[in-house]
Amino acid sequence: MRQKRNGSHLILMELMFVLFFFAICGAVLLQVFVKSHNISVKAKELTETKNCVTQAAELFEKGYTDIEHYQEYFPKLEEDQGIYQGYFDKDWKMTQKKNAVYKMTISFDDQGSDRNGKITIFKAKKQIYHLELLKHLPGGKSNERS
Repeated sequence: MRQKRNGSHLILMELMFVLFFFAICGAVLLQVFVKSHNISVKAKELTETKNCVTQAAELFEKGYTDIEHYQEYFPKLEEDQGIYQGYFDKDWKMTQKKNAVYKMTISFDDQGSDRNGKITIFKAKKQIYHLELLKHLPGGKSNERS
């Protein structure tokens, strides 16, 4: 009888080790899935940020500086003291300032025969992307609005 008791203790101990092993594996896998989700969210944010900045940069490269040109692609873009501002929700759809998660600013500065542009994306009040552009204007400052 004594051997049967020792055998049952060994089985229970083995079962406890197996359960402990699976608990550790589950905890590690949970951390992996959470980390994977966070990486996915950041990748989406970066992709959408670059899409917005690229669109604005292409308009700048074409020589557009009027808000009407930018509003074709960013319909809720507003002008405040010469700076264009647009607000986006968590799904990167344009929205009002009060519902915004992201903010995009576009500004221009003509200096002689050069036009400087700045496109910046903010999340809350933290800058997450900034692009400076330079375009040479033939014959100095251009009055032509394409």
